Order: sequence, then C-alpha cells, then structure tokens
Amino acid sequence: MNKVFLLLSLVLLSFSTFATGQVKAGRSAASSGISYEKKVLNDRISRLSDPAYYQSRFSQIETEADSVKLLKVVMTLRDEVDNVLDIQSQLVWLNTDAVKLAFDDMKKNRNYLAEKYEPMWQELQRLAGKGFKGIYQGEAQALADAVKALELKRQILLGNPLLDADKIVAARYILGKSARNAMAPKLGTQNNNWSNQGSAGRSGFNASIVELSNLRGEVNVREVYKPKLDSPISDLRLHWDGNRMMFTQLCNDRRWNIFEVQLDGTGFHPLIENEEPDLEFYDGTYLPDGRIIATSNIGYQRVPCLSGSNPVGNMVIYDPKDHNLRRLTFDQDGNWNPVIMNNGRVMYTRWEYTDLTHYYSRIVMHMNPDGTENKALYGSGSMFPNSTFDVQPIPGTGSAFVGIISGHHGIARSGRMIVFDPTKGRKNVAGMVQEIPYRNRPIKEEIKDRLVDGVWPQFIKPTVLSDKYFLVAAKLSPEALWGIYLVDIFDNVTCVFEAEGEGFISPALVHKVTVPPIIPDRVKMDQKEATFFIQDIYEGEGLKDIPRGTVKELRLHAYEYAYVSAKSDHNWHGIQSGWDIKRLLGTVPVEKDGSAIFKVPANTPLSIQPIDKDGVAIQWMRSWVTAQPGEVVSCIGCHEDQNQIAIPKRVIASQKDPDVITPPEGGVRSFTFDLEIQPILDRACIACHNGEKAFDLRGGKKDKFGYGTSYLNFHPYIHRQGGEGDMVVLQPYEYHPNTSELVRMLKRGHHNVELTDKEWRTLYNWIDYNAPDKGYFDVKSLNKTPYKGFDEYKRRIELTDKYANGSSVDWKKELADYASYLKSKGEVQPVVPIEEQERKVKELKVKGWPFDAVTAQGKQIAEGEQRKVVEIAPGISMTFVRIPAGQFVMGSYDGPSDTYPTAKVNIEKSFWMAELETTNEQYKVFYPEHDSRFIDQQWKDHVVQGYPANKPEQPVIRVSYQDAMNFCKKLSEKIGLHVTLPTEAQWEWACRAGSNTDFWYGDMHTDFGKKENLADKTTLLFAVAGVDPKPMSPTHAMYKHYTFLPKEEGVDDGNLVQVGGKQYEANPFGLYNMHGNVGEWTRSNYVPYPYNVKNEEKNAEYKVVRGGSFIERPKFSTSYSRKGFLPYQRIFNVGFRVIIED
Repeated sequence: MNKVFLLLSLVLLSFSTFATGQVKAGRSAASSGISYEKKVLNDRISRLSDPAYYQSRFSQIETEADSVKLLKVVMTLRDEVDNVLDIQSQLVWLNTDAVKLAFDDMKKNRNYLAEKYEPMWQELQRLAGKGFKGIYQGEAQALADAVKALELKRQILLGNPLLDADKIVAARYILGKSARNAMAPKLGTQNNNWSNQGSAGRSGFNASIVELSNLRGEVNVREVYKPKLDSPISDLRLHWDGNRMMFTQLCNDRRWNIFEVQLDGTGFHPLIENEEPDLEFYDGTYLPDGRIIATSNIGYQRVPCLSGSNPVGNMVIYDPKDHNLRRLTFDQDGNWNPVIMNNGRVMYTRWEYTDLTHYYSRIVMHMNPDGTENKALYGSGSMFPNSTFDVQPIPGTGSAFVGIISGHHGIARSGRMIVFDPTKGRKNVAGMVQEIPYRNRPIKEEIKDRLVDGVWPQFIKPTVLSDKYFLVAAKLSPEALWGIYLVDIFDNVTCVFEAEGEGFISPALVHKVTVPPIIPDRVKMDQKEATFFIQDIYEGEGLKDIPRGTVKELRLHAYEYAYVSAKSDHNWHGIQSGWDIKRLLGTVPVEKDGSAIFKVPANTPLSIQPIDKDGVAIQWMRSWVTAQPGEVVSCIGCHEDQNQIAIPKRVIASQKDPDVITPPEGGVRSFTFDLEIQPILDRACIACHNGEKAFDLRGGKKDKFGYGTSYLNFHPYIHRQGGEGDMVVLQPYEYHPNTSELVRMLKRGHHNVELTDKEWRTLYNWIDYNAPDKGYFDVKSLNKTPYKGFDEYKRRIELTDKYANGSSVDWKKELADYASYLKSKGEVQPVVPIEEQERKVKELKVKGWPFDAVTAQGKQIAEGEQRKVVEIAPGISMTFVRIPAGQFVMGSYDGPSDTYPTAKVNIEKSFWMAELETTNEQYKVFYPEHDSRFIDQQWKDHVVQGYPANKPEQPVIRVSYQDAMNFCKKLSEKIGLHVTLPTEAQWEWACRAGSNTDFWYGDMHTDFGKKENLADKTTLLFAVAGVDPKPMSPTHAMYKHYTFLPKEEGVDDGNLVQVGGKQYEANPFGLYNMHGNVGEWTRSNYVPYPYNVKNEEKNAEYKVVRGGSFIERPKFSTSYSRKGFLPYQRIFNVGFRVIIED
C-alpha cells in the first residue's frame, strides 16, 4: 500500500466537514488500512534477530486511540525497523576474519593502496569489537557504527586493484515493485533448468545494457544500449578488447539472434546473418580467430519428455566474414554457455539422458573450437550436482573453473557458486574445491531434485577476475534485490551496486585481456567419415575385472533424437525403454590385445557397446560421441580415468588400416520390435502362443498407445535397466540377458523351442537396447514460431545436409527398405517345436530322509554347539548355525531341465552356515568402497536413484563370485577359520532342512508371506509416476503397463526389495531368507545334472547361484532352483552367505 497516499487520505478525512456518518465511514476504511500496516510491521519485527525491544514499542503504540496518530507512529516505526533489517542483512556478511584474509592478500599487490586502507581496517576492527547489538535497542550510535563498519568494509574490499578499470557493464532490468520478489527468469533467463533461450520469455521486458563507473564512490550509471522491442537482453559476452560486447535479443520478427554493440552505444548490428527463416541463434561467444560459436535450434529437436514447448539448442560455428555456418554438436539435449578456456578450447554445459537419469545429467564438456576432441570435463557418471551452469575458466589454470550449480525443477538458473578443479577429480564432490562464500564448509553430495530451493544467497552469471576474486549477480535473501557483487574465496560478499526497483545480471569488468591461443581447425570438410582408435578397451572402470579376450567386437549405434512436435513422452518408444531412436550401424572387430581402429560416419552421435562371443553387451555407453569430418578420435579404454596420464603402447590396431563397419543383415536401420523381434516370434513361438494354448505373441494388433499385443505380452520377462538408469558407471554385465526370466527359460529348453544364432543375437541386441517397441517418431508439419510451417522431418534433413556436410539420416527410408528386404525373403512360417519326451523319472530314496522340523533340530542338538558368533570387526559380528551331516536327494523332476536327473548326495561333514546373508556392513569391513547402490524404479522421473540397497543391515549385492571368495579369504585370515562359500549341495541340504517339497515350508502354492521375500504384491510398487515419483495409482492410465513384472499378486510379504535382519521365519535349521531376499553365490560349477562332487574340480564358464530374490517368483526360487552366472558378473539381486568348514 502506498504510504503517502494512505496518510494523505487520513489527514483529509480528519479535517473534513462532511457529515458524521461520512467521517465514520472514512475512519472505518482507515481502520482497515491500519490493520494491514500493523500486520506488516509485526512481520518485519519478527524477522529481527532480537525483536524484544521493538515488540515492546509496538505494544505501547497500540494503545493510541486516534487512528490518524496511530497510523503515523506505526509507519514511522516500520521505517525504523526496515532500516534495522537492512543493516542486519548486511551485517550477516561482515566477517572481519574474511576481510583480514582479503586485506592481507591484496597488500601483496603493489597497486593496492595499503596505507590508505590500513586505518580503515583498524577502525573496522574497533567497531566490530564493540559489536552491534545496540541496533536492536534503537541505539543511534550503534546504528551509526554499523553503517560506518559496512562502508569501511566496502571501501577496503573495493579498493582491490583488480577493479582499477572502474567500469562494469551489465544487463539491467526495470522490475518496479516486483524487484524484491524477482528470480532469474525476470532477468531474461529461461524459466527452468532444462531449456535453451528458445523457451525464454519473448515479451514484457524493460531491459538495457548499462555501464557502471566510479565503483568506489557514488556509482554512476550510463545506458549503453536499449532494444526497441520489449525484448530481454541475455548472454552478455565482453570482447577481449574490452570495447564491445555480444548479446542475445529478439529480432523484429520475434526470433532470437546474436547482436553486437560498442560500449559507447554505437555500432549496433546482428553478428549472425543467416538466410534461414526458421533458425534462431543465442548464447554466443567470441573465438580468438574472429569467428563465433553460438547455440541454435538447427537440429529441429525438442526436450524428449515435453511436447514441443522446449526446443533443444546445439552449437554452431559462424564466420562473420563470409557468413559461413557449420553445425558443431549433435546432442540429444541442450548446450549452454560456450566459453573459451585459457588454452583456447571451448567449455560448455551439455544435458544428456540417453538411458540416464535426466534430473541429474547436465555435465560440463570441452572441445576444440572446430568441434574436435569433444570430451567430458566434469560431472559425467555422478548425480551431484544436477546442473552446472555459467561456467567460467579461472586464469592461470589448465581446466579449473567457477560455475553455478542448480537443480532440475524448482529455482531456475541461479544457485550455489562453486570453484571446480578437474585435476583433483571429475565426479561428484571430488573436484569441488570450494563453495563461495563458505570456505570452511565441506561440500557434501546432495541427491535432490530441487537442489537449491531455499538456498541463499543465490548467484548467477559470474565473471572471473582472478583465481580468488569474482564479480557475480546475486540475491542474498528472499527479499533482497538482484545486485552486482564482488565475492572472493575468503567469504567476503560485497555489494558493488544495486538499485530499488531494478535487477542486474551478467556483470563484466571493462578492460582489455589477453586473447587465448588460436587452435587451428582440424576438420576435413572433403570427408564424410572419421576414425576411432581405442588403445585398450579393458582400461578403465567400464570393464573392471572382465577377463581379457572377452570382448570380441564393438556394436555401434547412432541416435536420432526427438523432433519439435512429434510425440516422445515417457512411454513412446516402449515401457521402460529409451527416449530416442537407436539406429543399428553394425559391428567392428576388437583385436586380441583389446585395441580397435575403425571408420565411422562423421557428424553422427554414436554409442559403443563392447560385445562378447554370444553378441551380448558387456557394458553400456549410455551417452554418445560425435566425430567431426576427418577427425581421429582416440580413447585409452572404456570409461578410463582422464586424469591418468596415458601411456602410448604399440598395439595391433595401430599397425593396420581402420576397419569398416560391418552393417547388419538387411542394412542400417532403427531397431523396432515389429521388424526385429516379431519375426522371431512368428517363426519360433506363435505356433503355441496364439492366444489359445498360451498368451498371444502374434503381431499386428495395437492398443490405443500403439503397443502391440505381442510386445506387451513379451517384454515383461526381460530384465533391463530402463530408460533412466543410475548415473554411475554400471557394473559390467549388470543387465546381462541371463538375468532375464525369458532367456533362462529358453536356454533350459522351453518346450524344445530353439532359436538360431542370429535370432539369439537379435534378442540380445533388443535387450541391450532397453527392449524398445517403436523405433520411429510420428513426425509432422509445424505452424508455430519460428518454424514457419516446415515439415520437421524433411527440414531436419535439409538443414543437416546444408550445415553438417551432408550427414542427414532418412530413417523412414531405412525402415521401409528393411521391411521390403524381409518381405522379399518370403512369409515367415511358424515352426512347431519337437514334441517333448516324457521325463524319465527315477525315484530315489534315502533312508531317514525327508524328516520333519523336530528331527532337524534334534540333529543339530546332537552336534553339541549349535550357534557360533564370530566378531569380524569391533561391534560387527556374524552368527552361524550348525548344519549337521546327512544324505538327501538333490534336485527335482518338478523343476526345469537343469534340476534333474536327481542324485543321492551325501554331506559327509557337518559345517557352520551364516544364519543370514552377508550384509553391506559386514562386507565393508574388508571392502569399504563397495556400494550396493539402489534398485531401479519403473519410470523416467527419478528424484532418487531408486529403492536403497546399501543400508548397513541389508544383504550386499552387486558382488561377483570372485568378490565373494575374496571376502571369504580375508575373513578366514582374520578369524583363523576356514571360511568359504557353500557348494550347491551344501546349500540345498541346508535350505531343505529335511524337507523334500518345493520349499522348506511347503509346495509351490503355499503362502510365503511370512516365510520369504519374493515377487509378490509389493512388486507393484516398482511402478511409480510423477515428477517426484510415488507408487502408481491403479487408476493411472499406464498402471497396467508399468506393473508388468511377473509376481504372485495374491501374496503380500511386506517388503519390496531386500531387507536385513530376521523379518521372516527361519527354516528348521535356523536359517533365514534361503528362498528369497537375494540370490546366493555357491562355489559350484554350473554344469548339467546329475550332481557329482567331482564336478567341483572342473573349470566351467558359469558358477551356480541358488535361491530366489525379492524380484523373483516362487517357481524360480525353490530349494532346487539353479541359475548360472559368470564368476565375474556383479548382479543386482545376488549376494552370498558364507560357511565355516571344520
């Protein structure tokens, strides 16, 4: 409410000669105004650190009966309190220790006037020593002292010689009454953290470029430039000469473009002149050779999870001399803030989520100005921070930079200011040197969608003055203005300038600086290919512990990204599938020493999967790399440490010509269920799976979402990471097809169904690609700004051919050609499998077996000592129960083919078995770096990594057989006993505990709710939805599609993922979770039955895992169920329990 207007109204009312009734009406209105002002005053007082004095004064004035006098004193007191609040907010940042550190640092500079500022420093110390508590008592001297101290601090710090240029340019926004409530989008930025300038506001702004001078006194403000339109001014970038700057604003037709103006206000002109009516350019930077890098909508893309409202910007390079334009990046999502590093390379932020968690995947990249040698610099493979914006290089360093970290949803563009040094680490907090202004506060990982909501101060658009001092736009508190601040590594935050009703952004010191070196272009525009060289694919964390010789070839695919308006939501390409088209390019060989060299198409986003002898991906790249024409891209290995000095080796690939990609049969194409998997089903499955004998796997019929019946019935039996897996580098083979029900079933001879080698490889390929349904987009013509009615499919091809060296992709034609190829081979004829022969059941009997629970416990009692507690570390122990010797029938004819013939097995010696699986806490005694991580949710909006699997009490997972045996070895050495894994015979004997049924507690139909943790009703909770995903409601449109995991929905065991402790009943031997929770490694070889102890001595490719898990149905979790996994495979639902042998 306008104070002057209200006072004037009340004064007029008090002297009015109107009738009494009219005066009463006026006083009623005045009373309402007083009530409002009293409420505001009370709120202001509550914000004081010590409100008692002003609360007392407020109580005293409330007794005033005259409304006019009362209003006057209320407003007078409010002004006084506002003044105290303003001083209080500034005193927060009066840190004499920080001032002293900066003062001592600046004194090292001969240009710093130490003799001038020394008395000020002494006086500041004196005033600070007295303290300023009196400001809360209304003491005039205390208020005067506080104001003086703040001014002294300002003088001392702004005396910094780095500011001797005495001029700053910035963008100014006239905000009026909203200035104190405004956040960054009101200053011309995008409205969120996922869009480029193409999604920013295009009207309603009052912006200008201003020059600030006389920084150490009464600051002068001069307007340099103001647009004629109501356009924002964004992306200010000062030229190295210090006499001109580029920026983004709207053209007359409301398209974005990059302009330049001299700092004297003359010479305004567009920097990019391009003939295309639908292209926009923004977020530019000068190059040392006179060219420009900018971001553009040239890819005709949009953010995949949105419906056309957020265009994606990729970078282009432009030469103002000849107007030549060339596209540099071919990225799925936005590129932001390209800036030149000290070494002449370009640093920028890239958002990517090809099978990654998209809330946490805006990483810092760097490349040469021509687009070559494009690599991750910071943030790849970690979920913290979510976003790193506004990166700026720090002088005198090779790669250190300052940046603003922010979230995904929530506060847009602004956030916390961090100094990074990639030489100290490139992930998470490893290379975060310091947060400004919190030098003594350790930076901690925080996995949070709205990372900076409620965080103050908020920073945006820093400018680096040195490795210690920075200019930045900041808003210190929710009620503060956006001003220009000088901040430093010592924790000083000093306002250079702010103005009521205004906001400032993108400050830059006006001075001439050294131009970075020019890196000559390496692209060869007469070529359409590039060369990849990998020195040793086994180097790096990506293939950790994978035996040499395992990788036989590399599978290459290219991405084709979402269009401007074509549907591409969470579910378009499939349930728990990816966001993009994956075009299968083919394979290239890997040499025996792990090296490879091969040709690839240039200007194409490529992903690489190392493939084993069976055609299975050992690791997923879950990103892409784009090579420029004629470029040679060199890698040391798979996710190698970039901070490790590469040692060149003479390898096989370096001595040969590059291999040419071997394309798939039928040609390069996108991977679709209908053209790749359906033909397999048509030949091998639909003779039975025709909707009569078994569920329907025939093609053709589609539901309202475009999913085929066969796809919906088939994909639930495939385990894959989903469209958004954990950001960390996955364990090799973590999603091996052998973790899928379908593959295990077929490998065991499902009704004698046999697949050809090509069909197996195609099936594996499908699983490795996240089991997609569609491999296409429903593209269309556009009619919104700036796309001018173009057909988005044809226009992408045209622009790519014109500005990316003819590298366009016509995936529609590729699919049509492959469909024609399949048709030319003739109609697929269903094959009826060979009729299964009746199983020859040889019933074996063992005297005294089976036996009941009382007998089982009696056998244990006969052993004497029944329990053993072993301390493995202070406060950490393992409890074992005695398992007696005995004989039983191992295996079952009721199970799949790998569980019979049965055999009489004699457990000759008693042994000790851990009553529970090995826990995370126990495992970390010897391997503290291990992290069992999380279990994935079924959705694409992950605020957290999933459901925790790394709690101390939970069973350890993602450990291999080799890991488990190494643990046993270390534990044996520590406690002096022979600790090992059980054989599968020992395991089954212990699990059965005398029973001959499917489970120790009954048969396949027994309610397991209180017995074991298996796939049950709780498995429905894996299906989540929403921006902050919660379990999907049964009324959700996609509920039936996302609750696809096979389960026993009629049982509720109370737990979704693996749990620790004794939450379920023990078997008669006192063992818990033998059938469920997590699968358990044994030391046995996975070889055909009947079981023979001599098989334990043989070398086999696979080791046996016994028991089921939280995600497996009872039929795969029986006492006799077996699974075979590679000994170096770390699996998401497999752990182990140990035994002690006498």
